[in-house]
This record gives sequence, structure tokens and C-alpha cells, in this order.
Amino acid sequence: MSVDLTDIERAGDELEQWLVEQAEAGVPEVVLVGLLRDYADDIEHLGYVPRMWEHSDR
Repeated sequence: MSVDLTDIERAGDELEQWLVEQAEAGVPEVVLVGLLRDYADDIEHLGYVPRMWEHSDR
């Protein structure tokens, strides 16, 4: 599967926008960083991004 750099840039832009929206809504940055780290750890452990997240595994 080839990776389109435009898709990567778009995904990064969308993530940045979501983070800004959350911060503007009052979510503390430390909480956002913690969420990103937890998801990154899960993805690294699994080796892929699950198409559905099971909260019992978190």
C-alpha cells in the first residue's frame, strides 16, 4: 500500500485542528498529551490502528 503525502498532511492538519478545538473548549493540554500517548502506546503494542476501539482493553 502506497502512502500519499497529501493524505498524511491532511490527517496532520485535521489532528491539529481537533487538538486546537479541544484546547479552546477547555480541555487541558496535559490531558490531550496523555490521550495521544495512550493511543500511540496502544497502536505501537498492537502494530496497527484498530478500526474499533474496545474500551475494556484500555
